[in-house]
Amino acid sequence: MTKTVYQTNRAGLLLGPVDADESPLEPGVYLLPAGAVETPPPEDWPDDKWPRWTGAAWALVNRPRQPEQPSPAAKLAAFLADNPDVQALIEEQQQ
Repeated sequence: MTKTVYQTNRAGLLLGPVDADESPLEPGVYLLPAGAVETPPPEDWPDDKWPRWTGAAWALVNRPRQPEQPSPAAKLAAFLADNPDVQALIEEQQQ
């Protein structure tokens, strides 16, 4: 038997629902994954906010922003600029 609980990351930010399994040794007791809480988060929140578990309740905090990731081509160009010996090998192979 399982029970739905709510997984958070190390900062307490909501990651989503997960299942907690019932303990095989203690019926009615559920084994919570690390960082999971039983209290459901708010059902709705503004786009610029995100639920964060404070240790006692959910609070809405500013939504974390993902840093922009360079494209694969930009990563390769930066790598080749930092490693001219690799660039030389590639050019040698193309001849």
